[in-house]
Amino acid sequence: MIFLTGPRSCVNIVMQNTEFLIAQGNTFREQRQPELALQQYMHAMVKDRYSASAFNNYGNVLRELGDPAGAIPFNQRAVQLDPATVTNHFNLAVAYLMSGDYAQGWPAYEARHNFEHMKGTLPEYPWPVWNGESLNGKTIFVRGEQGHGDIIQFVRFVQNLKNIGAAVTIQVTDAMVSLIQSSGVGQGVKVLTYNQDPGEHFDYWIPLMSIPGKINVRVENLPTTIQYLDPGRLLIDNWRRNLGAKTKLRVGFAWSGRRDSWINQHKAMPFEHMLELIGTNVNYDWYNLQADCTAEEQQQLVAAGVHCFPGGTPAFADTAGLIANLDVVVTVDTATAHLSAALGKPTWIMLNNYALCWRWLLNRDDTPWYATARLFRQPTMGDWTSVVKKINLHLKLFKI
Repeated sequence: MIFLTGPRSCVNIVMQNTEFLIAQGNTFREQRQPELALQQYMHAMVKDRYSASAFNNYGNVLRELGDPAGAIPFNQRAVQLDPATVTNHFNLAVAYLMSGDYAQGWPAYEARHNFEHMKGTLPEYPWPVWNGESLNGKTIFVRGEQGHGDIIQFVRFVQNLKNIGAAVTIQVTDAMVSLIQSSGVGQGVKVLTYNQDPGEHFDYWIPLMSIPGKINVRVENLPTTIQYLDPGRLLIDNWRRNLGAKTKLRVGFAWSGRRDSWINQHKAMPFEHMLELIGTNVNYDWYNLQADCTAEEQQQLVAAGVHCFPGGTPAFADTAGLIANLDVVVTVDTATAHLSAALGKPTWIMLNNYALCWRWLLNRDDTPWYATARLFRQPTMGDWTSVVKKINLHLKLFKI
């Protein structure tokens, strides 16, 4: 090793310091080179065994590579070294949940509320937070949170509160209200929009995604109801008339989530792969469920014979009415996937191999969250071609 003197003598120090190694690891991680990222984080841990950031990042990459169990000790060490940093707690929670350890995952997942960008999303209420006390004869206010897919996935637990004696009020996005009201999960529940004042005193309140932790939900005891959302007969019949007589298998699809969401880069499938899937299955009727389709994309879809709906559908209940008239929905990990599966529709969810969401667990093609969902995972990072081939095969074998 050559040691320099003068102004350039700091070069060797900078090259070796922990922060530089972590920054290098972060760059490799952003470039989808996880093995190289792990090397840099390991060097950083060796150099500074008290670097919470190095331990945290090493654990995160292990989880993103599909090894949450291996990630947990590193994320735990990060929390021990720096308990004041919210990210450390949150990443440990995600590792627990992805590995299927809901007993430790749900309590740790409460850390999400401490993120600066989350603090303004949940108002401060004058009522105590529910922590599992008896709800018999009590009132409870449930506040929806995060995205539409999260609300759809977790709204099933509202009936659990009602079943143990609570009078329940839930507040959700405008687009979700009518769908919940028309569904079994909304029966006997007061459903409000975020803009509506609850206007009364409640004994307790709770964020929607905190309910499963308080009622001891585990992978093995998730509610098994095949369908818990229902748009209602009127919307279903309206769509049936609009679609006309059925002559082919009807397939709904979406290839991307919200494009303004940073997490979408880990979920979306390139549009050309969707076109390939449609083009090799021209004997089916394809229905575009992508909400933010560009003019160019829509033009290509129409040219491929796809049924498109300019401007999309105004509310989730309307989209649900359309999906109820389809035979199968093929989609990436979006609110559309949750909606279709919650309607009890055969739903084929195409999943990225890298940085997978915790809720789909690992090494399985089914999910305890939805009885009619099937998971199609990339065999290797970025390999959507294999996913499309597998979907093609299943479409050929699919029977209504």
